[in-house]
Amino acid sequence: MELHFHNDEYITPPGTLTQNLSHPFLEAGNGIELSLFYDHRYAFFFWNKWTRRILTKEPKSNPPCLVSVDWHQDLAWPTKGQKKWLDVLDISSNKDVSLYAWANLSHINDEQIVAAAYLNLIGNIYVHCRQGSDHRWEDQSYIDKYGNEHIIKRFKDYDELENYLLKSSESKVYFDIDLDYFTINNPLNAVGKNFSYMPKKEIIEMLKIERPLISWIFQRLQGFTIAIEPEHTGGLLKANKILEIIDRLYFKPSLFSNYAWQWEKHTNWKHSKG
Repeated sequence: MELHFHNDEYITPPGTLTQNLSHPFLEAGNGIELSLFYDHRYAFFFWNKWTRRILTKEPKSNPPCLVSVDWHQDLAWPTKGQKKWLDVLDISSNKDVSLYAWANLSHINDEQIVAAAYLNLIGNIYVHCRQGSDHRWEDQSYIDKYGNEHIIKRFKDYDELENYLLKSSESKVYFDIDLDYFTINNPLNAVGKNFSYMPKKEIIEMLKIERPLISWIFQRLQGFTIAIEPEHTGGLLKANKILEIIDRLYFKPSLFSNYAWQWEKHTNWKHSKG
């Protein structure tokens, strides 16, 4: 069956939502997007979209680093065969990148980060996660198809991530959250028989705008991705409760709120005076 697409500009992977937002710190004209989706691999599409936009304005700019908060590391490296697919992927086509993220990236959602690094869509990679045996916390260096080096650092301790990034020279950031991070016991990850969760107070303390790391990220923010992945969070209702905490912490009114009888969305940052 031949597929026909009406307008490539508006194509996104299936089931994804995007919210236009003012920048949380910078002045008008520096808006960013937040994208929400069930499958984490779709972040690949949005990092490509946003980096292409940045390079249109700043052709010599390096891509933003990635700060990811996730139960899993999601750092599977592309195989030789996957590199061949990536080499011929037309990253200027939303259709092609959307289909690639849907059909070619692993459906266990662990390949999107290093695949993006291979195409230099993201810079250095900083992952705060729960998953990993002792040897899997070591720093790595990844060389992309153009010869650029990407440093990969994993942090089990949130304070260590904060201390490192506050001293770093990173100037642009993609912030990425997988809601399954906020589970403690997680049977799908062979931890406990039943799901348990971080207390709401601890989630807020970790993500609040007053937290030095979050303030640092938001000052440099170029895009915000959130993966819901309800099967890894104990079900859709549990995932939505976690999402509600983040929504209420950062935004007014809720994400994807519209003016009455209009398509224009008017969500703003809660800390903003605008």
